[in-house]
Amino acid sequence: MVSTESRIVDMAVRGRFPHPMSRRAFLSAAGAAGIVLGASACGASGSSGSGAAQGGGDIRREKTWCQVTTLTNDYFVAFNEGAKQAMGALGVAMVSLESQANVNTAINQVGNVRAQGGKSMFGTPATESEAAAVTKACQAAGILYASSYTAPPWYTPADADSWVRFITPPSTKIAEATARALFDEVGGSGTIIHVPGQKGSSADNQRTAGLRKALRDYPDIKLVTASPGDWTSEAARISFTNILPSVRDFAGVFAQNDSEAAGVIAALDSRGIKGKVVTGFDGNKQNLQYIADGKQYLTSVTIGGLTAALLGITLFDVLNGVELALPERFLSQGALLVTPDTAGKVLDTVYTGQLPFDWPKMSKALNPDAWDPQTLLNPLDPRELYAGVPQDEYQLNAAWDSADLGKVRTAYSAAFRSGPLFEYKDQLVA
Repeated sequence: MVSTESRIVDMAVRGRFPHPMSRRAFLSAAGAAGIVLGASACGASGSSGSGAAQGGGDIRREKTWCQVTTLTNDYFVAFNEGAKQAMGALGVAMVSLESQANVNTAINQVGNVRAQGGKSMFGTPATESEAAAVTKACQAAGILYASSYTAPPWYTPADADSWVRFITPPSTKIAEATARALFDEVGGSGTIIHVPGQKGSSADNQRTAGLRKALRDYPDIKLVTASPGDWTSEAARISFTNILPSVRDFAGVFAQNDSEAAGVIAALDSRGIKGKVVTGFDGNKQNLQYIADGKQYLTSVTIGGLTAALLGITLFDVLNGVELALPERFLSQGALLVTPDTAGKVLDTVYTGQLPFDWPKMSKALNPDAWDPQTLLNPLDPRELYAGVPQDEYQLNAAWDSADLGKVRTAYSAAFRSGPLFEYKDQLVA
């Protein structure tokens, strides 16, 4: 007859659990009963556990994977670099991946992570289709996943238990504020050239929506839209250059991100065109310097490296037993609008060689009673985020009916107590 212990071991190894933390709870109970389970049951292959969490127990330091579109883009480079810094501070090995905005490549990379025994990956998908595909591939592979910026409307972490966190700046709100600042700076009239980002990206759609929302209050602003700049300097430079012959005069440029703004600025410089107001998004270091130098007027600083770090640390925490309520898994990250008046200070205090954040302090596993995200994080309400968007491909999960967003909002605001962004806490848009 098969012993009870053998049945428990078999369940640990082969059993299906609705959530990765369900397995962990099962293993903890087995351990408390004195039943020793091997690495195959615990999923500990490739870990280099050392140290202990303040809440007790050994810390798992599993290798993780960071997936970006391309490392030829300044934002993705900053995203990847911040991830490396944070994971290094936690003693976690990290591998970088480039999907090149190709859904098949992205899915194949998930398969490679699984083949190597990987337990987690995080990134910033290029399009909504890639975001959904990678999330579902990770769900099928039993890989914990965390992502930023892009996801299909109404599709949230409530729909996939392995999708442990989604973080995005409130792109529509930031874009509207940016557009208003741009329109005011040019005197409320004139032609603005709009250089979109990449088709199919949530951030691109939302930034355009914010721009058009602001436009309603400025009847003397004429908007001319160029071809997509695809988030890169070179594509934006070509797009902007191609539209110039058809625009007799213009007052400014609304570039959909900072890399595109850099491409626009390069085109302006090469033609000796001066006095044009250029705005961007993301807060790339180069663009903050452009603002300080008078070449760019505005950007919104979310710090890509910080976003990546928050995602990677989330995976570290969940692998170490931290459980997150649904509103904690769908978050808006605060953004700081930076102008010529503040660019120099932000450059000096935030954009040092190493990002000046205390990465371990962000971890709930390492600091269960004193964790600090060091930025403003607000739970997103999908009913507000996607208001007016038809629930066609995806419908809002009923789990949101009982989600306590207010409780999480209060807790996360109170937890933000330090770091280089703390002095701007009341100015952050989230």
